[in-house]
Amino acid sequence: MSEEEKKEEQTGEEVDQEKLAEEWAKMAEEQSEEVDQEKLAEEWEKMAQETQQEEESDEIDQEKLAEEWAQMAQEEKKEEPQQVIEHPPTDLIEKEKLDLLMDIPLEISVEIGSTTMPLEEVLKLNPNSIVELDRYINQPVDIKVNGKLIAKGELYTVENHFGIKITSIITVQERMKLLTAEES
Repeated sequence: MSEEEKKEEQTGEEVDQEKLAEEWAKMAEEQSEEVDQEKLAEEWEKMAQETQQEEESDEIDQEKLAEEWAQMAQEEKKEEPQQVIEHPPTDLIEKEKLDLLMDIPLEISVEIGSTTMPLEEVLKLNPNSIVELDRYINQPVDIKVNGKLIAKGELYTVENHFGIKITSIITVQERMKLLTAEES
């Protein structure tokens, strides 16, 4: 704290703003007279040259350092014998994982078509009733595993039994679209 501020606190009198401004102007003039502008310019120029030299030497050092690292890396490659790390083939790992799942029973169903009926019509069904489905005879049927659509196929008869010829497998992206559509 300046002496004037101390005086102001002690006496409670206001500081004369004009007087304070005059004192500051005098101090600024004294300082500017003391500073030699030419000398200051010379000092700035020296500092600028020194920084430029430092930057140039840094660039040179970086280039040398990069060259040395490259040489060291090449020497290490020459010195070190090639180590062959044997990884078990991914086919074997996948086969082992698949073998763990092979004995899990799955329910496979074929959906020929579907329809929506009120309970009253369901109760009227008898052995000779015909239920109309939402698909035509020549349209592909849905093949589902555990209730999830995985493929499309065509119906065939094989020695007095029904059979299915798989015509297309549903991709993961298509299954995801179907699942999101079911959730909505």
